[in-house]
Amino acid sequence: MRMIPIAALLVAAGLCGAVAQETSVAPTINQTFKSADLDVEGWATRFTGESREAFHARMDVLKALALKPGDTVADVGAGTGLYTRLFAQAVGPKGKVYATDIAPQFLAYIAQNAARDGLKNVETVQGGDRSTNLPPASVDVVFHSDVYHHFEFPAAMNADIRRALKADGRLYVLELAKTGGQTGHVRAPREEVIAEIEKTGFRLVEQVNVPGLRENYLLHFRKS
Repeated sequence: MRMIPIAALLVAAGLCGAVAQETSVAPTINQTFKSADLDVEGWATRFTGESREAFHARMDVLKALALKPGDTVADVGAGTGLYTRLFAQAVGPKGKVYATDIAPQFLAYIAQNAARDGLKNVETVQGGDRSTNLPPASVDVVFHSDVYHHFEFPAAMNADIRRALKADGRLYVLELAKTGGQTGHVRAPREEVIAEIEKTGFRLVEQVNVPGLRENYLLHFRKS
């Protein structure tokens, strides 16, 4: 039987306690996306605006992830599916993409477009405030774009993402830099984001150099 180091057990116990006691860091930030009146088409237009870096640099971001045919990928906080579609094409018919979001209307939009485009490897998953609701140890890569500052319970979500990743899985975080002005709603600077994620059992591998990213940064983590 494989022995688990005492230190690892203590870290896990401490994390469980922190997650259980965690309070929302931004109680109202997702109200719009939880509304039954969500303007999906309006958000789809906004998400794919050429002035939005996450859209403009999408092909360079995709290249940086180095996805392989057959990979299983989770697009967490998938929105209207910009990256979901790119991932589905990259991993091919033998791969799989889970698109998770807290907004049922976004998931319906993704499912409709996937069916229209013949992307049979896309599965939508209703996410929650504290959980992606992904199967345990089910994905090779977790990715989220401009989503971290929407985590009401970051410790719980980070721990849940770790649970969903395979042992050698990778986490990529594309996030807006906190610089004030139009990004004033972003909760934490990059250094704090890294520290929060590392506290939940990840180690930072690198900040990936992606052409076209100035207001955003891309972080690559592995399980520690």
